[in-house]
Amino acid sequence: MTVSTNSRIIIVGAGAFGTSTAYHLSQRGYKSIRVLDRHAAPSCEAASTDISKVIRSDYNEPLYCKMGIESIEAWRDWDMFKGLYHVPGWILSARSIETSKKLGVEGLEILTPQRIKEKLPLVTGKLDGWNINVWNPTAGWAKSGEALRRMLEVSERNGVEFVSGSKGYVRKLRYASDGTTCRAVITQDGTVHEADLVILAAGAWMPSLIDLQGQLTAKGHSVAHIQLTPAETKQYSTLPILDNLELGYFFPPQEDGTFKIAHSQFITNTKTDPVSGITTSIPHTFVESPTDDLPLEIEATMRRNLRQVFPELADRPFCYTRLCWDADTADRHFLITPHPTQKNLFIATAGSAHGFKFLPIIGKYIADHIEGKLDADIVHNWRWRVGEDVNTKNLAHLDPELELSDLTGWKGRREREGRLKAKF
Repeated sequence: MTVSTNSRIIIVGAGAFGTSTAYHLSQRGYKSIRVLDRHAAPSCEAASTDISKVIRSDYNEPLYCKMGIESIEAWRDWDMFKGLYHVPGWILSARSIETSKKLGVEGLEILTPQRIKEKLPLVTGKLDGWNINVWNPTAGWAKSGEALRRMLEVSERNGVEFVSGSKGYVRKLRYASDGTTCRAVITQDGTVHEADLVILAAGAWMPSLIDLQGQLTAKGHSVAHIQLTPAETKQYSTLPILDNLELGYFFPPQEDGTFKIAHSQFITNTKTDPVSGITTSIPHTFVESPTDDLPLEIEATMRRNLRQVFPELADRPFCYTRLCWDADTADRHFLITPHPTQKNLFIATAGSAHGFKFLPIIGKYIADHIEGKLDADIVHNWRWRVGEDVNTKNLAHLDPELELSDLTGWKGRREREGRLKAKF
């Protein structure tokens, strides 16, 4: 792949991978970068646009341990992220402690449920299902949507152009007469955006643009917020992140009292995409379907988990809900690679529910790959891997996905319950 700083570069998708790539390429002197997204950046449908995301380095895969440590340094030290990164620690029901220790992540210990209660008096539930728990005092969280916005602003000052609305909503790719060279993308308004390099970073929306032959699956993560009182906000502000891979997770509250919780089991929505004709899991969002809401079964499970940890909050109303869609691979490795048969087309996707924490640096790795500088082992991990028997040892969530059509109560639920006003 031959590019120069004068190459016309189109990036499709203004989430973490797309924005970080635009930033790092612009830092290297690339002069013509245009980022296209249906929604104004930071895109309201991007998985990374949220109030908080976990920032950690304790993985059972050495590559992501090293990248996590590198990212934490950036979150801590870069002026761009000042005030956005918090380190309350993290309790995780997981099995990644040995690799993390070998790579120099300090302070990890195993906590029993009783030890959690001793450490965190605010946890008053029975903690059923929280059996083996890893405590990492170096892990934290970042205000993800705001971080994305700040990186976007710096990129714009570097000359990157961000386009949204019908002019930024990419509907298809255009190829040269040979059928193997991508020359442009076409947006909903009919504009043809010509390019020397097209980078597809559209996350869960990739199947509407290109056939990835089953390498990724769009999965929805169920998120809800509870509004705390000022007194409760102060009380709960000392909490670490509590994350059970089989049950769900809780974040410390925001300054405005927003208490974020989530369900651990993912949702798929198998449909035939109307543009590409590909049958796959397709995101179903409350932006496009504002009368819909979380399935009843999902909310019931989230409230059961609340009762196991914070029973006093278990019956509080949810002030905001979302299905947050990401693109997952079978082995949780990213898909960052030139397309094997289409020239001038580069794939940068599959955050696999753990990609956001690398926002400060993932664009550097993508830029290195584009320039032919990326370490061969990383190139191998992120390769195009159709038909391969991939290693699934890195799977964090072992429960099978739930198909949206098999769940109940979600369609038209907000309208039925008189809750059509979204928080964001």
